[in-house]
This record gives sequence, C-alpha cells and structure tokens, in this order.
Amino acid sequence: MAIENRVSKRLEEYTQQTTNVAALERADDMGIEKVPGKNVAYVVTDDEKTSRERVRLIDERPQAGEYDIEFYQQRTIRAAESVLAPFGWRRGDIESYLSDHEDASITTY
Repeated sequence: MAIENRVSKRLEEYTQQTTNVAALERADDMGIEKVPGKNVAYVVTDDEKTSRERVRLIDERPQAGEYDIEFYQQRTIRAAESVLAPFGWRRGDIESYLSDHEDASITTY
C-alpha cells in the first residue's frame, strides 16, 4: 500500500498540495530531512484532506486498515484501465465488472 517517490525539490519550493508534499510536511514535523534525491514513503489515509493529515509516513508505522480505501481503489482501476484499454475495456467497464462480483473471504476456500 505504500507509495514511494523520489523528492525532486525542497519542501518550500512546491506550490501544489499533493500527497507527496503532505508526506514531506510530516517528515519535516518529525525532524526527518528529505532533500532532493531522497525517497519519501507513505500511505494515503484520507485523500479528502489537504494537509499533512492526508498521509502517514512509513516511519510512523501505519496500522492495518489505516488507509483511504477509495483512493487506492481509484488508483487500482486507473492502472487496470491502462493495461486493459487495448482490449476495449474502459473505466466504466472495469467498475461495472467489479461491482458485479463479491469479495470472497479466505475461509470460503
């Protein structure tokens, strides 16, 4: 679930409030220096927020289930669409297919 990206600028040089910036702000709060060329790894916990509360750094050891389900669903669907598009599958097709299927518990097997 972790997202890991290489830092390309110093924190104060960013102008958009992205999840990467939120992670850099959290790292700064914790006294962890993330300079250009270093990686930052985090889990998105609430993408609706616009502050550093959107994410938890891997260093903070996020708990199981402490992630934004919808954020990761949308990323997964977008990735699936990029793979399946040559076969005629579009986002709506994938979402429709997935909504017609139930999540199976491991105990089912």
